[in-house]
Amino acid sequence: MASVAITTTSLPNGTVKTAYSAVIEASGGCTPYKWEIASGALPAGITAEVSSATTSLQLAGTPTTAATDSFVVEVTGCGGAISRVSYKVVVEAEVGPSPNVSITTTSLPNGTVKTGYSAVIEATGGCTPYKWEIASGALPAGVTTEVSSTTTSLVLAGTPTTAATDSFVVEVFGCGVHSADASYKVVIQGTSTPDYVVDLSWNGSTSGDVAGYNVYRGLNGTTWSRINSSLVVPTLYSDSTVASGTKYYYATTAVNASGDESSKSAAIEVEVP
Repeated sequence: MASVAITTTSLPNGTVKTAYSAVIEASGGCTPYKWEIASGALPAGITAEVSSATTSLQLAGTPTTAATDSFVVEVTGCGGAISRVSYKVVVEAEVGPSPNVSITTTSLPNGTVKTGYSAVIEATGGCTPYKWEIASGALPAGVTTEVSSTTTSLVLAGTPTTAATDSFVVEVFGCGVHSADASYKVVIQGTSTPDYVVDLSWNGSTSGDVAGYNVYRGLNGTTWSRINSSLVVPTLYSDSTVASGTKYYYATTAVNASGDESSKSAAIEVEVP
């Protein structure tokens, strides 16, 4: 009786939710070969298919469970000769983000009474949705929080009503058991005697029908608020509502007699000591 032999001695390991494929080959004896899993079981999500020539057994699929699977493959030649080989395949857990969530925002801008305030605290790692809370302390009076739609950031916004120094701790929880916290201090200064004033000047528009200018301010160069109550006619403006220890971005627009407004100028950056 001519002998048949499985020539593949080992199989690759796999990962959950990652496509897997391997080939077990045999030779000798006479074809067609007959293949079967003699004992044990293939990894969950993997199936076996005999090649058209019957000289190999193809394993393919997407593993669904992290486990170590042992099984015996048997091939029988057309003359009845048999060969068996034992295999072990380790399927590892899906590779994902770090299990630990962390807050990446280390500090917040200060503010001024009766002047719009906004800031964003961001987190990363772990798994979403995140849950946020003020673990201790209190936000400045007049400022509230709202979780972003992706839950990866906590937005602070409002109009401070009281001059004070407010300290608080923000805590974020990942969808698992991990959490992170960060401490912040925000100084809200009064409006009667401003500590700092930012004096702005810019080149006027060359258009003949300019009625005045609008001045915009932001904390990140992308989100803006107009800070002038009425059109500014000269190309000068003094911003006395800034807070110490804060970086601001400024841009201007030109407005014509019909009320049409130009696009914003290039932004400038000012850091208040």
